[in-house]
Amino acid sequence: MSFANPTHLRIGMHGNFGGKDYRVLGRVVMGETEGGETYYWSEFNLQSNDGGYADLVYEETERGGEWRLFTMFEPEYPMTAADAATKRVGDLVNLTGEDVRITLCSKSRVYYIEGKAPEGVEVGDVANYFNALAGEEMQVVSWTGEDVEYYNGVNIPQSVVATAFKLPRASEVQRFSGTGSSWLSGNDEHYDGAVKFLLKFALLIFFFFIFFGRHFSWSFTQEASPVKKTYAGGAPLKVGATGNLLARDYHVAAHAVMDIAEVGAHFERHEYQLTNDDGQVALLVCGLSPDDKDWQLFEPLMVVPLPPPQYCASKKTGDRVEFGGLTGTVRGLFLATVRQVDGAPPADWQLGEMRFGFTAPGEPAILLARWNGAGVSLERGTIISAKTAAAALAPPAKP
Repeated sequence: MSFANPTHLRIGMHGNFGGKDYRVLGRVVMGETEGGETYYWSEFNLQSNDGGYADLVYEETERGGEWRLFTMFEPEYPMTAADAATKRVGDLVNLTGEDVRITLCSKSRVYYIEGKAPEGVEVGDVANYFNALAGEEMQVVSWTGEDVEYYNGVNIPQSVVATAFKLPRASEVQRFSGTGSSWLSGNDEHYDGAVKFLLKFALLIFFFFIFFGRHFSWSFTQEASPVKKTYAGGAPLKVGATGNLLARDYHVAAHAVMDIAEVGAHFERHEYQLTNDDGQVALLVCGLSPDDKDWQLFEPLMVVPLPPPQYCASKKTGDRVEFGGLTGTVRGLFLATVRQVDGAPPADWQLGEMRFGFTAPGEPAILLARWNGAGVSLERGTIISAKTAAAALAPPAKP
């Protein structure tokens, strides 16, 4: 196994995040073993000009290279190493006043150190840890012996890293165009035009502050109060069920739990893909908000040509939009992330898939726009009583 640096970051480089200068002190190659196979990632030890520290993590995934920035924090409700060792995937933990769900429990080992590692880190060290999702941030609890440490992590788009450190090649620049499962990943082997790149970068920063600005501190020294997340209950429908909605026979082909982040709100909701015998597809959303008593049935809206992602991203609450002769008023932007999938999901329902969107209620339909770097989808929706829809698609009673 080669522990060569897979990125353009080098020891001694300086990067600027939110007006604060950080210097790369060293790189640590970490790894964990699953199913007899070990995979590795690099952690860059950063020191700010005011003496603070952060870890910039680079990991190769199926979606390409991904970056995350981790900073230590002091929890409101700490736990002992013995408590941490009892946690399992799916358990809820509360470190900062908000319940978060554990998504991974594992052990990591230090395989290689280049330059200066964080204090106390040596080759061969083994640590237990678990990850828990807190919206689009990750909380990590790591312990060795009786010592327990807590970290907040946030995804950092490649373009932000490239700009912060003035990396010389576009391979470190985030890929917005082309196909793929996420606008947060992918490598581009060609240079973007300067104007085109700046427009894309400005769009990314706009969204970054909209969705994370109230929950992420650029100073890395204090935590903002998190928005309380509302979790989805049990799935109200079963994959494979059939029924009739709006005079059409449908089959429940797939189910997803979507994590929805809006300004000032964070919740999960159930969504279902429905198909009929003619191959037509519909989207059944079990409430656009946690207190929504009605469901919405969305069908594709054929618009040629489709608007570009930049057009949808430019809209704000209260703006009027018109698609395919239908008009509506934008209610607000959201970020949807696929957290759980059952059945035979469509291509854009892969775990971790992220798309921006907005709803625009109007007459006679609700408009739904969703987009990422791969393009835009538009749908028109009809409100359906939750009770009516659940009853129509409920499995038949056993004789």
